[in-house]
Amino acid sequence: MKNILIITVIIICSCISVAHAELSNEKRVEIEKMLRLTGMEKLMGQMKSQIISALRKEIPDASEIFWTKFEQKMDVNELIEKLMPIYDKYYTLEDLKAVNAFYESPAGQRLLVVAPMAMQDAMKIGQEWGEKLGKEAATEAEQEANKK
Repeated sequence: MKNILIITVIIICSCISVAHAELSNEKRVEIEKMLRLTGMEKLMGQMKSQIISALRKEIPDASEIFWTKFEQKMDVNELIEKLMPIYDKYYTLEDLKAVNAFYESPAGQRLLVVAPMAMQDAMKIGQEWGEKLGKEAATEAEQEANKK
């Protein structure tokens, strides 16, 4: 049984190594560039802080030593490295070059600046709309229930 486990681990590791080796240096550079241009690296750093903050509330009894160790272990670069095969799987080298060219252009830079603000405005409108629909549905349901 122990030998089967060891063989399984070796096979999995070699598959991961082969998959990792298939990512060309040129494609890796383009993926890293896309993550940098789109602010994904920065966003992951912010998410790290938010995750730790949320977990601190969920696990209030954990010691400061635990949180220090946990934060040290949460290496954003390690996560990015683990995500590389996903980007490799779904984007061709040509896709990445085109996306990066767009994000380097004035229109792409503008999109990166304006999109979060537009999304906030859209979320506000969506929330107001949802509240309006919810009130209407509640009123209609109450009226219908009172008829019975």
